[in-house]
Amino acid sequence: MLAFLPIDTRPTDVPVEVPSILDRLDFHPQLSLGLLGATQGGYDQEQALLDMTQGTRVSQAAYTPKQLPAMAFYPQGHTALFQGWLEARTRAESAPADIMPGLLAQSIPGGAAYAGISGRTQIEALPAANRAGRVSLISIGKADDAARRAQKLLAKRSFVVAGLPTGAAGDTAVEQLIAYRSPNELLIVMQTPPPMHAPQLLPIGILGLGGPKSLTSASTKLQGIVAGIDLAPTVLQWLGQKVPSDMKGQQIELDGPRDSAALKSLSDRLRVVGGRRFPALETVLAAWLLLLLVLGIVADRVGTRTAMRIGALAIMWLLSVLLLTAALHPGRGAELLIIAFGSFLLGAVTDRLLPWPRGPVVPCLLTILLYVVDLGRHSDLIIRSLLGPNPRFGSRYYGIGNELEAALPVLLFVGIAALMYGRTRSRGGAAAFAGAGLALGAAIGSGRLGADVGGVITVGGGAAVATLFMLPGGITRRAVVLACLVPAAALVGLAALDLATGGNGHFTRTVLHAHGNSALQDIVVRRYELAFNALKRGLMPFATAIAALTIVYGLKYRDRIYAPLAGSDVWRAALAGSLAAGIAGSLANDSGPLLLVISTFALVATTVYVRGDPKLAQVKPVE
Repeated sequence: MLAFLPIDTRPTDVPVEVPSILDRLDFHPQLSLGLLGATQGGYDQEQALLDMTQGTRVSQAAYTPKQLPAMAFYPQGHTALFQGWLEARTRAESAPADIMPGLLAQSIPGGAAYAGISGRTQIEALPAANRAGRVSLISIGKADDAARRAQKLLAKRSFVVAGLPTGAAGDTAVEQLIAYRSPNELLIVMQTPPPMHAPQLLPIGILGLGGPKSLTSASTKLQGIVAGIDLAPTVLQWLGQKVPSDMKGQQIELDGPRDSAALKSLSDRLRVVGGRRFPALETVLAAWLLLLLVLGIVADRVGTRTAMRIGALAIMWLLSVLLLTAALHPGRGAELLIIAFGSFLLGAVTDRLLPWPRGPVVPCLLTILLYVVDLGRHSDLIIRSLLGPNPRFGSRYYGIGNELEAALPVLLFVGIAALMYGRTRSRGGAAAFAGAGLALGAAIGSGRLGADVGGVITVGGGAAVATLFMLPGGITRRAVVLACLVPAAALVGLAALDLATGGNGHFTRTVLHAHGNSALQDIVVRRYELAFNALKRGLMPFATAIAALTIVYGLKYRDRIYAPLAGSDVWRAALAGSLAAGIAGSLANDSGPLLLVISTFALVATTVYVRGDPKLAQVKPVE
């Protein structure tokens, strides 16, 4: 039984505090609780329900057209048909993936049934529709007997979808479903996907798996969180039916104690993360400008160079400070204040204790260490941080997102350069970049840690170039060929690592277990379609153009810009590797231009630190 519990969206003149669906499910101690990621990327009510029938999903940007056609429920005696279903199937065929609406009900002998309430759109019936858009058995009636009618349908069909009443009547219906439940019945109660546009994490409770505990799945690997596409394989496995290979969702399981307060805290945090990203960056940049002006007025050139170093180091500390605010979960104003004040305080202390150009050693390498440690803790802080992957968007539930994938390699290479400053080309130096790149790539790409396949290519490409620049024999044709093969070798290594550790990450399920060349081709096409869509969105065309021009400018005048480093081999290798990582990441990810912009920003901050050389503040006497 899959029962949808809707929120009451009708306007009222009486201001009353309405309990959330999570609070209402928490009232039933028998239920194992969790939150369900509804869709990938953009959110749409009907798409969320269709994804449940498919057991797999792609970003809405990958469909043509992006928006679903209007879906209308038409009863036909004891059955029903969805108008617009054929258009939805045609749209699904346009996506570069094997998307089959209605696959869940189609995989169940006899199909599925639906119990609904008169006067509604019956949109909740979508998960009961088969490949033809037909629901094999329906019961539409009054709200007060919805649970009884749904239970009667369960005697005729092995899978029933129910639309429950709103308010107190809905809570009563849930109590009745729990009371009516037979020992071999799997009861799933969840919030009806609301008709909104913001990304959603929908409360869900399950009775029958054991427990009561927290829910999870191999799709999310996050305690308390499951994906909408996990419902279909969970239902089919419970019924003893074969799960079609086109379903990429994973069976819902139990993990850890039931904790509704932790779920509410996580949901509240994830709801505000997206809206604080740009204000946080704006606050940091404004603080940097303020510091430049104040120290410039107070100490002229010396103050300006000092502010340049402190600000650049603050940017390098930023990711670590974001883990702190993720743990504290402060209010908006407090978080922005902690980020700005904390980053610049750490930048100032670092600049005071570590003379130029050693400053980046601590913030860069410590940040890498902190993020790798948190990956080992199931990304508990990373997903709550302002720059981590947000499970509300359904693209990534744990590990490393594209923003971090672009920034971490730059921090790694710059940290190594600052640590090894003064070292010339040597096999030891080359081994340092290669070994560090291998370790970071394994952490970012492993299905049990970062689970970021594109990150392996990003780090691998950057590490290969940095290693190439540190080889004592210089850049030879053979070395270039080997460097070009490194990203491919990194993917092979990732495959071996995932298979050996049982990571069962996205790479294992979609690439290693892909069915035929067409599936692999779909993956490649989908990634580049999404990358191109990202390039066209908002201000990204201008940001990408600025990043590209910045890179060209830096390459053309590199000797003058980086003159303070006096041709340091290790810094040259780090800068070249950072640039290569940004370019490789932009070519290998579905958010391509975003990675180029972020890596370029990190390189600009590094360059500002280099130009903060105290010697540049000295005024040459006039002859």
